[in-house]
Amino acid sequence: MPELTTAMLDGLPKTGPTDPIEYYRKPLTGWIFRRRINMGLRLLGDEHYGRGLEIGYGAGAVLLALAPVVDELHGIDLDAEPEPVEAILRAHGHAAHLRQANVMDLPYDDGSFDLVVSFSVFEHLAEYERALGEVARVLRPGGRFLLGMPAVNRMMEAGFQLIGFKGIEDHHVTTPARVRKAYPAAGLARVRARNLHFPLPGVRLYYTTLMERVAPG
Repeated sequence: MPELTTAMLDGLPKTGPTDPIEYYRKPLTGWIFRRRINMGLRLLGDEHYGRGLEIGYGAGAVLLALAPVVDELHGIDLDAEPEPVEAILRAHGHAAHLRQANVMDLPYDDGSFDLVVSFSVFEHLAEYERALGEVARVLRPGGRFLLGMPAVNRMMEAGFQLIGFKGIEDHHVTTPARVRKAYPAAGLARVRARNLHFPLPGVRLYYTTLMERVAPG
């Protein structure tokens, strides 16, 4: 089962203005950031995948965690330069094919992947339905999509401001509930899900969902 460990974070540099890697190494926020990733990765179980794509690879931490269960790693990011992250992965013994690209127009053929993974990207997308359609397009029928999104509410805005992230209300424009309603139209069916809870009844911090690409017809 894939897992993001603290050792994997050693030496990973900040690769662009939206890369949150520095938060992964802080005492409290690091625990939360790593826990939300591992909560999602556990949804994958013990399955192995041929070709996998990460949307928003940043410093490459999630790709390092996925490497043992994915034969061929791919990734896109709006900001991060591919070459430094590819070099980091090579230093850990893993090859990856990375590109600067947009989830709204994925540069891959239909049915290219067995697994697509995306953490903390879709809350920034006003056109999330188009992005879901692109993910479904590049998945083979029966392929899996692992999606992670934070709760979008006033408490989360305050929490992000406390850790130094300003203007969160301008960045988080789409809620997990809105994206969830768009799964069927994109050809995606929920398989299982897990949520990260704040230590108060009924307060959720992060949502992770594993979906499957439904075969056309």
